[in-house]
Amino acid sequence: MNSRSICNEFLHLKRTDLREAILEAAQQLLVREGYGSLTMRHIAQRAGCSVGSLYLYFERKEGLLFALLDRAQERLAERFFAPEIQSITDPRQRLQALARAYVDFGLTHPEAYEVLFMLHPRELASYPEERLEQAYRLLDPIVEAIDTYVQQHQLEMPDVRVAAVAFWSALHGIVSLLLAGRLARLRLEVDRDALIEQAIRQAMGGLCQRMRPKNNRTA
Repeated sequence: MNSRSICNEFLHLKRTDLREAILEAAQQLLVREGYGSLTMRHIAQRAGCSVGSLYLYFERKEGLLFALLDRAQERLAERFFAPEIQSITDPRQRLQALARAYVDFGLTHPEAYEVLFMLHPRELASYPEERLEQAYRLLDPIVEAIDTYVQQHQLEMPDVRVAAVAFWSALHGIVSLLLAGRLARLRLEVDRDALIEQAIRQAMGGLCQRMRPKNNRTA
């Protein structure tokens, strides 16, 4: 590799590092101060760069928000579509693994989780429709696992996607409680891992209650 190639590679790495630093700074400020209080000057200060350098990557803070949403989606998708999860052939076990991956994502990347699932709808109003649709597709692995289980066991379920959203809602509830520190504030001292496992079991149980054998015509 010649000196020019080495120099170009170094500059590329530096640009990548700065972009990542800008995104991290914007994400932290967004969660702490809210979108309305977010300014490019504050982001640049926190990222340790000039406002001019920031504008080389993002022309406005709306573009920054979109980049944060895209990045959060990618991080969750990496977990959902990880080979060790997708290789699980039993749909019930795969659904449990997806649930654990979702909770772990939320607790490991709390700021990314808040950006993806807890922003006010008005802040997403101008998010491109096709990218918003891509975000909704993150539930597809859950839908597919439930549908596969229903088909394999010759069961009926009124609406698999509704069931998947209800399942996700239960997981979102436990992640939100833990991130907000509500249990500690209420002095509910419980083992966190045991609580998560119990929440997943209850979410699974709720799914099972909605399933019926195909020859069962009762309401």
